[in-house]
Amino acid sequence: MSDIVIIGGGVTGCSIAYHLTKLGMTSQIVERDSIACQASGKAWGVVSPPVNLILSFEGNLVSKGSMRSCLPLSAEGIRRFPSLARELKEVGGVDIGYGELPVLCAVFDENEESYLKGRVLELKKEGFELDWIAADEVRARFPDVASGVRGGILWPGHQVEPYRYALGLAQAAEAKGATIRQGEAKGFHTRGSRVTSVVTNSKEAKGDIFVLAAGPWTGKLAAELGRKIPTRVIRDQCLVVEVPHRFAPYRVSSSQGCGVAIVPKVDGKVILGRLELDVVDFDDRPTEEFRLSVMEAGVKTVPVLEEARLIEHRAALGTWHPTGGEPMLGRLPGWDNVYVALWLGAFGIQWSPAVGRIMADLIVNGRSAEAEPFNPAQYLN
Repeated sequence: MSDIVIIGGGVTGCSIAYHLTKLGMTSQIVERDSIACQASGKAWGVVSPPVNLILSFEGNLVSKGSMRSCLPLSAEGIRRFPSLARELKEVGGVDIGYGELPVLCAVFDENEESYLKGRVLELKKEGFELDWIAADEVRARFPDVASGVRGGILWPGHQVEPYRYALGLAQAAEAKGATIRQGEAKGFHTRGSRVTSVVTNSKEAKGDIFVLAAGPWTGKLAAELGRKIPTRVIRDQCLVVEVPHRFAPYRVSSSQGCGVAIVPKVDGKVILGRLELDVVDFDDRPTEEFRLSVMEAGVKTVPVLEEARLIEHRAALGTWHPTGGEPMLGRLPGWDNVYVALWLGAFGIQWSPAVGRIMADLIVNGRSAEAEPFNPAQYLN
């Protein structure tokens, strides 16, 4: 049995570790801080069907057509989360807070209404599950919506509590033999085309196989091995607020102002976020500009948010493909025993069931047809 070292204790690294145990393999997670202390624990925790990739991202944040290869990753997340939630409760002892949270895209602009009605028809013909609903139905489902709403798009969705989900994966992996140790990866010892150990600020972690799943820091680790990975380091921000009364259980989005997503959580608090590509150089400080703009957009969409009380302003670093939205999954070119899981962007939680399973299969069996579309060789050779 090989010794597998996974660098990174976010949701991706923990999912790989957990899925390796399902194949009878144990691993060691090396995390510089604590489990899910970065983007994984500060995410919205939403799980959306494949149509979300097409409608919300393509042509907006990423190039048109670039997300089509990722549809199976999203579909597997939707399919597996119910059973995965039960597994992690039974094996790891953690309730990940899984539950329904449909998505309601509220539309206030006439031109946007016309465009989106057409997109809904196109996507329904492709077999995607979504519907256009009239203004009165939007208000019936989410009574707090602003009076100027013209209609909206409705599609199914779910949510988890992101930190508890990552912790559940980690504890379930530990229960089946995986280990977790604190240490910041600084470099590697190598022999020929193989890595023999990762050097940390405490001591070496020796192994037969190494997985780089450290989010934005993966690029720096790959550079230590002579491979330059083109990566956009982005800053994701969101606000956690307390509202005057519990909102209806819908994730409401709109393009009001600079755009906003309003995400009611199971504890009654609400996350206000926005999908954007704020490219930074490892600067994870929250900005006043974001706080003001997302609050303004939130109030325009749901006026009662003017009475909200700010609980927390979160900011964390993530990574995106430089031009599209697909991840990088596979063996690092030039190295026989190093694997990479990178470019998960806003989909780390959504894709984690599939990514963990695919990477575990690739590591154990040496190849995976499902990983081939995301092979690092196509970008790095």
